[in-house]
Amino acid sequence: MSRTLMIGLLTMLLLANNPLRAWAETVLEKIGRTGEMTVGAPRDAVPFSFLDTDKKWTGYSVELIKLIHQQVETQLNKTIKLNLVPVGVDNRFEKVQRGQVDLICGTTTITQERLEMVDFSIPFFMTGSQFLILKSEVNNFDVNETLKDVPIAYIPNTTSDFLIRQIYPLANWQAVKSREEAIEKLTQGKIKAIVSDGILLVGELVNTGKNLREFVLTPSQPITTELYGCMIPKNEPQLKELVNFTIISDDNVNLQKKWFDVNDGPYPYNVRIKP
Repeated sequence: MSRTLMIGLLTMLLLANNPLRAWAETVLEKIGRTGEMTVGAPRDAVPFSFLDTDKKWTGYSVELIKLIHQQVETQLNKTIKLNLVPVGVDNRFEKVQRGQVDLICGTTTITQERLEMVDFSIPFFMTGSQFLILKSEVNNFDVNETLKDVPIAYIPNTTSDFLIRQIYPLANWQAVKSREEAIEKLTQGKIKAIVSDGILLVGELVNTGKNLREFVLTPSQPITTELYGCMIPKNEPQLKELVNFTIISDDNVNLQKKWFDVNDGPYPYNVRIKP
Protein backbone atom coordinates (compact mmCIF):
# COMPACT_ATOMS: atom_id res chain seq x y z
CA MET A 1 0.00 0.00 0.00
CA SER A 2 1.43 3.36 -0.96
CA ARG A 3 2.19 5.94 1.70
CA THR A 4 -0.21 8.40 0.09
CA LEU A 5 -3.07 5.90 0.11
CA MET A 6 -2.35 4.91 3.71
CA ILE A 7 -2.38 8.52 4.88
CA GLY A 8 -5.65 9.07 3.02
CA LEU A 9 -7.31 6.07 4.63
CA LEU A 10 -6.10 7.02 8.11
CA THR A 11 -7.37 10.57 7.62
CA MET A 12 -10.79 9.30 6.57
CA LEU A 13 -10.91 6.96 9.57
CA LEU A 14 -10.01 9.70 12.04
CA LEU A 15 -12.51 12.15 10.61
CA ALA A 16 -15.26 9.53 10.52
CA ASN A 17 -14.86 9.03 14.28
CA ASN A 18 -14.51 12.71 15.12
CA PRO A 19 -17.83 14.49 15.76
CA LEU A 20 -16.13 17.87 15.45
CA ARG A 21 -15.39 17.54 11.76
CA ALA A 22 -13.85 20.57 10.15
CA TRP A 23 -16.61 20.75 7.55
CA ALA A 24 -19.54 20.22 9.98
CA GLU A 25 -22.20 22.82 9.21
CA THR A 26 -23.75 25.02 11.85
CA VAL A 27 -27.41 24.77 12.80
CA LEU A 28 -28.17 27.97 10.88
CA GLU A 29 -26.36 26.63 7.84
CA LYS A 30 -28.36 23.40 8.04
CA ILE A 31 -31.61 25.35 8.33
CA GLY A 32 -30.62 27.40 5.30
CA ARG A 33 -29.72 24.29 3.30
CA THR A 34 -32.85 22.27 4.17
CA GLY A 35 -35.30 25.16 4.33
CA GLU A 36 -36.70 23.75 7.58
CA MET A 37 -36.33 24.62 11.26
CA THR A 38 -37.27 22.11 13.96
CA VAL A 39 -38.01 23.46 17.43
CA GLY A 40 -39.10 21.53 20.51
CA ALA A 41 -41.58 22.62 23.17
CA PRO A 42 -43.71 20.90 25.83
CA ARG A 43 -47.46 20.48 25.49
CA ASP A 44 -48.39 20.64 29.16
CA ALA A 45 -46.65 23.77 30.44
CA VAL A 46 -49.40 26.36 30.79
CA PRO A 47 -49.09 29.26 30.00
CA PHE A 48 -45.85 28.75 28.08
CA SER A 49 -46.57 25.86 25.74
CA PHE A 50 -49.79 23.85 25.87
CA LEU A 51 -52.83 22.60 24.02
CA ASP A 52 -55.89 24.77 24.56
CA THR A 53 -59.50 23.57 24.65
CA ASP A 54 -59.52 23.43 20.85
CA LYS A 55 -56.30 21.33 20.87
CA LYS A 56 -54.40 24.27 19.40
CA TRP A 57 -50.75 24.46 20.41
CA THR A 58 -50.35 27.85 22.02
CA GLY A 59 -48.59 29.76 24.79
CA TYR A 60 -45.97 32.43 25.36
CA SER A 61 -43.04 30.14 24.47
CA VAL A 62 -44.78 29.04 21.28
CA GLU A 63 -45.14 32.66 20.21
CA LEU A 64 -41.53 33.35 21.20
CA ILE A 65 -40.49 30.47 18.93
CA LYS A 66 -42.41 32.10 16.10
CA LEU A 67 -40.55 35.37 16.71
CA ILE A 68 -37.25 33.47 16.58
CA HIS A 69 -38.40 31.77 13.36
CA GLN A 70 -39.14 35.17 11.81
CA GLN A 71 -35.68 36.37 12.78
CA VAL A 72 -34.12 33.28 11.17
CA GLU A 73 -36.00 33.98 7.94
CA THR A 74 -34.82 37.59 8.02
CA GLN A 75 -31.20 36.62 8.60
CA LEU A 76 -31.17 33.89 5.96
CA ASN A 77 -33.28 35.98 3.57
CA LYS A 78 -35.49 33.06 2.61
CA THR A 79 -38.72 31.32 3.62
CA ILE A 80 -38.15 28.62 6.26
CA LYS A 81 -40.67 25.96 7.25
CA LEU A 82 -41.17 25.79 11.04
CA ASN A 83 -41.62 22.30 12.49
CA LEU A 84 -42.82 22.36 16.09
CA VAL A 85 -42.33 19.04 17.89
CA PRO A 86 -43.30 17.96 21.43
CA VAL A 87 -40.63 17.32 24.06
CA GLY A 88 -40.86 16.23 27.69
CA VAL A 89 -38.76 16.53 30.82
CA ASP A 90 -37.39 13.04 30.18
CA ASN A 91 -36.03 13.60 26.66
CA ARG A 92 -35.48 17.34 26.08
CA PHE A 93 -31.70 17.38 26.66
CA GLU A 94 -31.14 14.26 24.59
CA LYS A 95 -33.05 15.74 21.64
CA VAL A 96 -30.83 18.82 21.62
CA GLN A 97 -27.62 16.83 22.05
CA ARG A 98 -28.51 14.43 19.22
CA GLY A 99 -29.51 17.22 16.87
CA GLN A 100 -33.11 16.01 16.66
CA VAL A 101 -34.22 19.60 17.28
CA ASP A 102 -32.47 22.86 16.48
CA LEU A 103 -33.46 24.38 19.81
CA ILE A 104 -36.05 24.09 22.56
CA CYS A 105 -38.03 26.91 24.16
CA GLY A 106 -40.29 25.88 26.99
CA THR A 107 -39.85 26.03 30.75
CA THR A 108 -36.32 24.73 31.22
CA THR A 109 -34.38 26.28 34.09
CA ILE A 110 -30.79 27.32 33.42
CA THR A 111 -28.42 25.48 35.80
CA GLN A 112 -24.67 24.90 35.84
CA GLU A 113 -25.18 21.15 35.57
CA ARG A 114 -27.38 21.52 32.50
CA LEU A 115 -24.85 23.89 30.90
CA GLU A 116 -22.50 20.93 30.76
CA MET A 117 -24.94 19.17 28.42
CA VAL A 118 -26.36 22.01 26.31
CA ASP A 119 -26.07 25.76 25.90
CA PHE A 120 -28.74 28.30 26.85
CA SER A 121 -29.94 31.66 25.67
CA ILE A 122 -30.16 34.57 28.06
CA PRO A 123 -33.14 34.16 30.43
CA PHE A 124 -36.57 35.15 29.15
CA PHE A 125 -38.53 34.53 32.37
CA MET A 126 -38.01 34.35 36.13
CA THR A 127 -40.14 32.39 38.57
CA GLY A 128 -39.47 29.97 41.45
CA SER A 129 -40.63 26.88 43.33
CA GLN A 130 -43.69 27.29 45.53
CA PHE A 131 -46.30 25.08 47.15
CA LEU A 132 -49.89 25.23 45.98
CA ILE A 133 -52.39 24.48 48.74
CA LEU A 134 -56.09 24.95 49.33
CA LYS A 135 -56.90 28.25 51.02
CA SER A 136 -58.76 26.32 53.70
CA GLU A 137 -55.47 24.60 54.66
CA VAL A 138 -53.38 27.76 55.15
CA ASN A 139 -53.21 27.37 58.93
CA ASN A 140 -52.28 23.70 58.65
CA PHE A 141 -49.35 24.02 56.24
CA ASP A 142 -46.15 25.70 57.44
CA VAL A 143 -43.13 25.80 55.13
CA ASN A 144 -40.96 26.65 58.15
CA GLU A 145 -41.63 23.19 59.59
CA THR A 146 -40.28 19.83 58.37
CA LEU A 147 -43.57 18.89 56.60
CA LYS A 148 -43.05 15.38 57.95
CA ASP A 149 -45.49 12.85 56.44
CA VAL A 150 -47.38 15.63 54.57
CA PRO A 151 -48.43 14.21 51.17
CA ILE A 152 -47.00 16.50 48.48
CA ALA A 153 -47.11 15.98 44.71
CA TYR A 154 -44.14 16.70 42.46
CA ILE A 155 -43.11 16.10 38.86
CA PRO A 156 -39.92 14.02 38.51
CA ASN A 157 -36.83 15.34 36.70
CA THR A 158 -37.57 18.98 37.44
CA THR A 159 -35.60 21.44 39.56
CA SER A 160 -38.41 21.33 42.13
CA ASP A 161 -37.82 17.58 42.32
CA PHE A 162 -34.05 17.92 42.73
CA LEU A 163 -34.02 20.86 45.15
CA ILE A 164 -37.21 21.01 47.19
CA ARG A 165 -37.29 17.32 48.08
CA GLN A 166 -33.82 17.75 49.60
CA ILE A 167 -35.05 20.63 51.73
CA TYR A 168 -38.03 18.61 53.00
CA PRO A 169 -36.83 14.98 53.01
CA LEU A 170 -39.41 13.87 55.60
CA ALA A 171 -42.45 14.84 53.52
CA ASN A 172 -44.55 12.13 51.88
CA TRP A 173 -43.50 12.82 48.29
CA GLN A 174 -45.79 11.52 45.56
CA ALA A 175 -44.76 11.62 41.90
CA VAL A 176 -47.31 12.74 39.31
CA LYS A 177 -47.14 12.99 35.53
CA SER A 178 -48.59 16.48 35.23
CA ARG A 179 -49.73 19.53 37.17
CA GLU A 180 -53.26 18.82 35.98
CA GLU A 181 -53.17 15.42 37.68
CA ALA A 182 -51.71 17.00 40.82
CA ILE A 183 -54.41 19.68 41.04
CA GLU A 184 -57.09 17.01 40.66
CA LYS A 185 -55.60 15.09 43.58
CA LEU A 186 -55.35 18.28 45.62
CA THR A 187 -59.03 19.15 45.13
CA GLN A 188 -59.97 15.55 45.97
CA GLY A 189 -58.04 15.70 49.24
CA LYS A 190 -55.58 12.97 48.23
CA ILE A 191 -52.62 15.31 48.79
CA LYS A 192 -52.06 18.46 50.81
CA ALA A 193 -49.84 20.39 48.44
CA ILE A 194 -48.14 20.54 45.04
CA VAL A 195 -44.64 21.86 44.49
CA SER A 196 -43.68 23.39 41.15
CA ASP A 197 -42.78 26.73 39.59
CA GLY A 198 -45.33 29.26 40.75
CA ILE A 199 -46.25 30.54 37.29
CA LEU A 200 -46.89 27.00 36.04
CA LEU A 201 -49.23 26.30 38.94
CA VAL A 202 -51.12 29.54 38.30
CA GLY A 203 -51.30 28.68 34.62
CA GLU A 204 -52.74 25.24 35.24
CA LEU A 205 -55.38 26.63 37.62
CA VAL A 206 -56.49 29.15 35.01
CA ASN A 207 -56.42 26.61 32.21
CA THR A 208 -58.56 24.11 34.12
CA GLY A 209 -61.12 26.75 35.11
CA LYS A 210 -60.41 26.67 38.83
CA ASN A 211 -61.29 29.57 41.12
CA LEU A 212 -57.95 31.16 42.02
CA ARG A 213 -59.39 32.46 45.28
CA GLU A 214 -59.71 28.91 46.56
CA PHE A 215 -55.96 28.32 46.36
CA VAL A 216 -52.82 29.85 47.83
CA LEU A 217 -49.18 29.83 46.71
CA THR A 218 -46.77 29.59 49.62
CA PRO A 219 -44.37 31.02 50.52
CA SER A 220 -45.17 34.32 48.83
CA GLN A 221 -41.48 34.69 47.96
CA PRO A 222 -40.48 31.59 45.94
CA ILE A 223 -38.07 29.18 47.61
CA THR A 224 -35.86 29.03 44.54
CA THR A 225 -35.06 31.32 41.62
CA GLU A 226 -35.81 29.69 38.29
CA LEU A 227 -34.50 31.39 35.15
CA TYR A 228 -36.03 29.98 31.97
CA GLY A 229 -33.96 29.98 28.80
CA CYS A 230 -34.08 28.42 25.34
CA MET A 231 -31.87 25.34 25.01
CA ILE A 232 -29.35 25.50 22.18
CA PRO A 233 -26.75 22.96 21.01
CA LYS A 234 -23.23 23.66 22.22
CA ASN A 235 -20.82 25.57 19.99
CA GLU A 236 -23.53 27.44 18.08
CA PRO A 237 -22.65 31.12 18.73
CA GLN A 238 -24.53 32.46 15.69
CA LEU A 239 -27.77 30.74 16.67
CA LYS A 240 -27.36 31.81 20.28
CA GLU A 241 -26.81 35.43 19.25
CA LEU A 242 -29.93 35.34 17.07
CA VAL A 243 -32.09 33.88 19.87
CA ASN A 244 -30.72 36.40 22.40
CA PHE A 245 -31.43 39.26 19.99
CA THR A 246 -35.04 38.08 19.72
CA ILE A 247 -35.43 37.83 23.51
CA ILE A 248 -34.29 41.43 24.08
CA SER A 249 -36.37 42.78 21.20
CA ASP A 250 -39.35 45.09 21.59
CA ASP A 251 -41.49 42.42 19.97
CA ASN A 252 -40.76 40.08 22.87
CA VAL A 253 -41.40 42.82 25.43
CA ASN A 254 -44.84 43.30 23.89
CA LEU A 255 -45.36 39.53 23.81
CA GLN A 256 -44.66 39.26 27.53
CA LYS A 257 -47.12 42.07 28.22
CA LYS A 258 -49.72 40.24 26.15
CA TRP A 259 -49.43 37.08 28.27
CA PHE A 260 -48.35 38.27 31.73
CA ASP A 261 -49.38 41.90 32.24
CA VAL A 262 -50.51 42.18 35.86
CA ASN A 263 -53.52 44.28 34.85
CA ASP A 264 -54.68 42.90 31.51
CA GLY A 265 -52.82 39.65 30.84
CA PRO A 266 -54.62 36.28 30.87
CA TYR A 267 -51.89 34.98 33.23
CA PRO A 268 -50.99 37.98 35.40
CA TYR A 269 -47.48 37.57 36.78
CA ASN A 270 -44.48 39.76 37.50
CA VAL A 271 -41.95 38.41 35.02
CA ARG A 272 -39.04 40.14 36.82
CA ILE A 273 -36.80 39.89 33.78
CA LYS A 274 -36.13 43.15 31.99
CA PRO A 275 -34.88 42.29 28.50
